[in-house]
Amino acid sequence: MKKTIRLLALGLLACILCLTVTACLPEEEPETIIESLTATEPSTTLKIGETVLLTNMYKIKGTAALSAAQRACTYESSNPEIVAINGKRAEALASGTATITVTSNVDQTKSCSFEIVVARVFIDRDITMIPSEDDFSNEWDEQTGTGSFRTSSGLTNFYYIADIFSDKWYVETDITIHKVTNDDQWPKIGIVASGKNSREKETMVAFFLNATVGLGSEWNEFGVCEVSEGNHWAWEPNIPDNLARHHDYAWNTGDSKITYGTTFKLGVARNGMDFHVYVNGNYAGSFQLSKDLDILYNGETPVASHVGFFHFNCDATYANYKATADEAEVLAKCPETPVYCGFLDDEND
Repeated sequence: MKKTIRLLALGLLACILCLTVTACLPEEEPETIIESLTATEPSTTLKIGETVLLTNMYKIKGTAALSAAQRACTYESSNPEIVAINGKRAEALASGTATITVTSNVDQTKSCSFEIVVARVFIDRDITMIPSEDDFSNEWDEQTGTGSFRTSSGLTNFYYIADIFSDKWYVETDITIHKVTNDDQWPKIGIVASGKNSREKETMVAFFLNATVGLGSEWNEFGVCEVSEGNHWAWEPNIPDNLARHHDYAWNTGDSKITYGTTFKLGVARNGMDFHVYVNGNYAGSFQLSKDLDILYNGETPVASHVGFFHFNCDATYANYKATADEAEVLAKCPETPVYCGFLDDEND
């Protein structure tokens, strides 16, 4: 029995000595896994609506090969209203600048930052689908306060302007037609207003150069078309005048001809039911919505509309554009004595 107690005492003493020695040893420094975390560029530029993959914006190096978990980082935006973080992507929401900070999850002493500058766009990406072949590289220049883009795809499209939704606006643009695609014999190109009617159907009014290829390649006629319920253009078969109207020859430039490569300016002012058309800076004439048609009109009230540019199967450049919903500027573009185009009694309609 005494022998057993002696052995237990010796064992306990050995444990105490071991713990004492271990406690006296210096603690080992934890291994540094992340060697560096650096931004690839100090700044990048996005347009409103665009995104960027954040993992492409920095480099992370380790003292050895890093696993996916060791590469994981946390992202923070200094201005979430300008640039929002969605997972591993940064999304541009509004014009301005945000600083993005990237921090290693396994070593928070390692981080880097870079700026995302969100450039203003002229064309609203939320309501406009832009073909990838179109050239929008010069869409907006902050110094000049305007820009240009080219519909290089040649696909029929509608390009709606950002921040304009009203029943009072003025829009103008220079337009150059480079070519007509898809063998379209009746291409049209110009300015379009789009909005709901009393039945919540999308309706439009379009003002355009009537570039009828079948009659040659020089044009001087400008027209207007009301579009019923978003897809019933007035010149389509079986669309009666009580649904929509059009006048392809409402205004003209006389002997001044437009052809491929010629630049002309088209402007339209909307004041409620009235639209006033300008060609090359000169007042051409006016158009008034009919109260009998359910287009951009609800009861006794004109409805607000988006406004933008459109074309049928054209490769064209829009440039030096501007748009305003400032009432004073719009009223300045409304003639004191409008001259309205006719419709039903026009033999050329």
